[in-house]
Amino acid sequence: MAVKRIRPAIYHYYPRGFQKDHLRMREEGYKTEVTFMPESESDSIYVQLFDLKFEIPPSQMFLPDAKMDPCKTIGLDTKIHVLSDATVKLEMYFMQYKDKERVSNKRFKLTLNPGVNQIEESIPQVEGAEYFKLSYKYVIETTEPRTIRLDDLYLSFEE
Repeated sequence: MAVKRIRPAIYHYYPRGFQKDHLRMREEGYKTEVTFMPESESDSIYVQLFDLKFEIPPSQMFLPDAKMDPCKTIGLDTKIHVLSDATVKLEMYFMQYKDKERVSNKRFKLTLNPGVNQIEESIPQVEGAEYFKLSYKYVIETTEPRTIRLDDLYLSFEE
C-alpha cells in the first residue's frame, strides 16, 4: 500500500464559483486557514485543491501531486479544525480523472464541530482514473464569518 501526503500550502487551493471573493485564505505553518464570508444564504462558495475547472484534471504544474497509484480503494485521511464556537457544514467532493476528463465525482456531507474533526473516507478507484481533485463547498447557514483550518491530506492506495 502506497501513501501520498499533500501539505495544504495555500498555493494548492483555489477559490471557485461566482462568490470567490466571499472567502479569505492564508497559510499558517503549512496549514491553510479559510474564512468563509458569505453575503447571502444563496452564495455558492467552493475551495478546490489544485486548479482549473471541475470537469478537467489539474494543470501540468499540479499533476505530480494529483497522480494516483492504480488500486481498488483510495483511503482519504485528513483533519479539519473549526476555529469558532459553532458547527460548520461542508460538502466534500472527491473527483477522479482520466487523461482529459472527469470520470467520477463522489460527495460527502460533513458536519464539523468546534475543534479538531478527523475525516476518514474510503473511495473505490474508477478503472483507468489517474488523477484526483478535492473540493469543499461551504454550506451556508448564517452570513456570520466562519473559519476552518485544513491539515495535511493523506491518500492511501489499497489493493
